[in-house]
Amino acid sequence: MSGRLQRGNKLWEGSRMFLPEHKQALLKWQKEQEKQAKPELDEQQLEEMNRMLVSACRLHVPVTVRFFEAGNFLTATGTITKFQPLEKKLELAGETGERISIKLSAVTEVEQA
Repeated sequence: MSGRLQRGNKLWEGSRMFLPEHKQALLKWQKEQEKQAKPELDEQQLEEMNRMLVSACRLHVPVTVRFFEAGNFLTATGTITKFQPLEKKLELAGETGERISIKLSAVTEVEQA
């Protein structure tokens, strides 16, 4: 009986397998676990960001905008080409010329570049 107990997991060793579907499901689960929750901003922070965006738009100063999208924080740097408070959108012209459209509700931080 002691020999049977010492063989470990050899009884089930041949039935182990990892299908491609299992791997995809595991990777998807890991990505979902890495997602973060969107922070809630108070009124003072929102007013400060709005003031910074308006002044950067008027003076054509480059800004760095940190925003929340699909569970992750992203950062974009450029000059503001369109600031539409009624439509709640912001458009940046990046350093390489690409246009980046950002929802104002997704913006978490604004600073001058």
